[in-house]
Amino acid sequence: MSLRTHGGERSFGPTVAKLRHDDYVEWARFNVAVIPMIETAEALSNLDAILQVDGIDAVYVGPADLSLTLDLPRKQRRRSGVRQTLSAIVEACDDAGVVPGIHASGPLTPTRLAQGFRLITVIADQLALGDGAAAALAQARGA
Repeated sequence: MSLRTHGGERSFGPTVAKLRHDDYVEWARFNVAVIPMIETAEALSNLDAILQVDGIDAVYVGPADLSLTLDLPRKQRRRSGVRQTLSAIVEACDDAGVVPGIHASGPLTPTRLAQGFRLITVIADQLALGDGAAAALAQARGA
């Protein structure tokens, strides 16, 4: 089952959602953010068109995947080639009035903020779950 919202469709997982909102279907129609991912060369070449789609709240850059699809030499992935691309994405988002987002890490977040990104994830869910489980096990073992 999918749920039509102001910007498209999303899947419907009522078990967890209903814990947060009694009428999740109605709530989601107006509160689910529409955030397309920009992590391929094709998405990058279509960025202006993507940013013009009605209802887009933000775009989200997957920098590792994007750098791979840009076919940059390994050394350039972490240097100027990706930085210039990220700057262009932020500028296009600013021009379109769309929030630029990106995946980062805790230590990389200040750099991403300085680059103009305003929606930043600082850890992947698998890492957070792993860290949390390791901490809980350490406590359980008396460490």
